[in-house]
Amino acid sequence: MWLTTLYFSKRESVRSDLAISPDFVSHFKTASVSSLLAAGPKKSRLFVSRVRRDTPGYGLAPPQGHQFGAVFAVLLQLKEQTNRELFIDGKCVHRGSYAARTTSIVNFLEKPVANLLSPFDNLIFIVPQAALDEIAEETGVRRIDQLRCERGGVFDETVWHLGNALLPALERPHEIGPRYADQMMLAINTYFAQTFGDMRAGKSTTGRLADWQLRRAKEAMTSIAEEDLSLAELARHCGLSVSYFVRAFKMTTGDPPHRWMLRERVERSKGFLAHADASLAEIAVGCGFADQSHFTRMFKSFVGVTPAAWRRAMKS
Repeated sequence: MWLTTLYFSKRESVRSDLAISPDFVSHFKTASVSSLLAAGPKKSRLFVSRVRRDTPGYGLAPPQGHQFGAVFAVLLQLKEQTNRELFIDGKCVHRGSYAARTTSIVNFLEKPVANLLSPFDNLIFIVPQAALDEIAEETGVRRIDQLRCERGGVFDETVWHLGNALLPALERPHEIGPRYADQMMLAINTYFAQTFGDMRAGKSTTGRLADWQLRRAKEAMTSIAEEDLSLAELARHCGLSVSYFVRAFKMTTGDPPHRWMLRERVERSKGFLAHADASLAEIAVGCGFADQSHFTRMFKSFVGVTPAAWRRAMKS
């Protein structure tokens, strides 16, 4: 077993919000588990874990979390699980396989128990009712009381692609910051609300950020002191809700906040590459990248060549 857990919420909030605590996956003691905890639109927390086991015969996964009220688990099968049983309130409601790319949902109030007979590899998104309430409030629609789909699961290409977009964050947590985690998790949970909770988005009135809002957001994102500023805190700087801020920022700059920040760091690094003798590793850290490998991948994704090749071309 290996365990990598990444927290982006404020420390004092992690243990108090039991509805999305890592305790929900702590019973997977013989499986590999990597987890990501991000901030919701306001006070809620959004949690996802990749849980994997390569050998059969895990057995019963006991119910978790029904004592905390309405909490839903959305499961995405990364690989086919050939043999599993699902019990709801003590009654078997599904027996058989779950194909790769299948999305299924359980409500912890129904005390679900899974009998995991074959190897498995899936993403488990923990969605508390509080997060659904906040998403509905920010979107200006009625409250979402339920997430549901067929017991045997459904094929949803959007969940598949969004889930796979999170895998690098779970595999290389040191390379991502709170803005990317918050942005991805908010997008995924909003999609859950729309697709499995019948949330109908109201008419969008999102416009561009005012000059002062854009200036304040950019100053906060480029300040070393504000390096770990979350999307919620950025939105508060501008007097906006998180979802409105993300849409307005992209409409104004052409990029979502996390990608704009990466682009700015790449542009900043060019000055060091062209005019300083610092090593690539020193430039990477100085410009806010996790390490030289992360710097190289991001630089090439924006510029098309590696930083070393760009430096050679500038000095030739």
